[in-house]
Amino acid sequence: MSLELYLDYNGSTPVHPEVLDTFTAFVAGSYGNTAAAHHEGRRARRILDTAKAEIALAIGAKPEEIWITSGGTESNNWALTGIARQYGRGGHLITTAVEHRSVLKSAEFLVEDGWSVSYLQVDEQGRIDPGQLDHLFQANTCLVSVMLANNETGTIQPVAEVAHFCRARRIPFHVDAVAALGKMPIDVNDIPCDLLSLSAHKMYAPKGTGILYVREGLPIQPLIQGCGQQAGWRGGTVNVEGVVALAKSFALMKAGIYGSKEHIEDLREQMIDGLRRLAPDLRINGNAPRLANTISVTFPGRRAMDLLQALNGHGVSVSSGSAATNAAPSHVLTAMGFSEEQARSTLRLTLGAFSTREGIDRILEAFATVLQKVAVQDPV
Repeated sequence: MSLELYLDYNGSTPVHPEVLDTFTAFVAGSYGNTAAAHHEGRRARRILDTAKAEIALAIGAKPEEIWITSGGTESNNWALTGIARQYGRGGHLITTAVEHRSVLKSAEFLVEDGWSVSYLQVDEQGRIDPGQLDHLFQANTCLVSVMLANNETGTIQPVAEVAHFCRARRIPFHVDAVAALGKMPIDVNDIPCDLLSLSAHKMYAPKGTGILYVREGLPIQPLIQGCGQQAGWRGGTVNVEGVVALAKSFALMKAGIYGSKEHIEDLREQMIDGLRRLAPDLRINGNAPRLANTISVTFPGRRAMDLLQALNGHGVSVSSGSAATNAAPSHVLTAMGFSEEQARSTLRLTLGAFSTREGIDRILEAFATVLQKVAVQDPV
């Protein structure tokens, strides 16, 4: 399949060739365990420390504030569960109705463990009003968790305002920045937050590596126990090659290798203009400040999964809010006020470093054929 026809960058990004070269060179030439005292172990540890320092610098953090995980899901679980274990039963979490499932499921777990949870609601653009925090705050509020940008709609949340609310009350603030990585600036001083989650495969690096930033001095309990790796904070042999690859990806992003925001915006507008000509009744969702690469589009009366499968037959890769035709409609879209029918008629199209104008033209040709073949369904 041609990378020009790939429109699921928010799901996962292709590994950039230079990142892959860095990854494979490390795997081929380094095999020591960072916990080992011998030469190869010390060498691996030096390489890990250098890569962590580069990642820390890229997000405005200190190297000792960077902790390695298996991905965004683990980082989110650790942020919520680690704070909950630190504070004990009876705490209160504030989060949003449109978070990634790894946050929402962790919140459900906290309820089972004696916590209470309040949810910030969103408007029709998927954006929260930070003013709600005044009404949801309780004496036992121990954590607030708000994503930087939504993975389905691209809507960017006003996290700086949330951060200032939390700082004024000395409440830890967690930001899930997984969907935003590589698509907008991320700096833990600009937000400012106490915990922040990242995942390497969202920025042209291999899957299986995540980051949890923990502000220096913030008390938090480990999620995974082991043999004392990472100063006892996170058990398990460290995935050094994944960290090295992510550090390389940050360097490429800084060098502008992944393209400019303006270029991605131009491609997005080309895509939207073309789709409007093919389906004048479509709806573009999440027009508040959003990630430049993300298009959430509803085709009234047409099932998203039918469109997805038909496009796949033309070599075009897109995604929908549901993983299967009988799955529940997207919780993000329903929180924005969508009916189940509207949510099931919505596709997510996300652009990236390998997207081109020629590729968009080919994708629009596929849409032209597919929209003629996929029948409009009568309302239920």
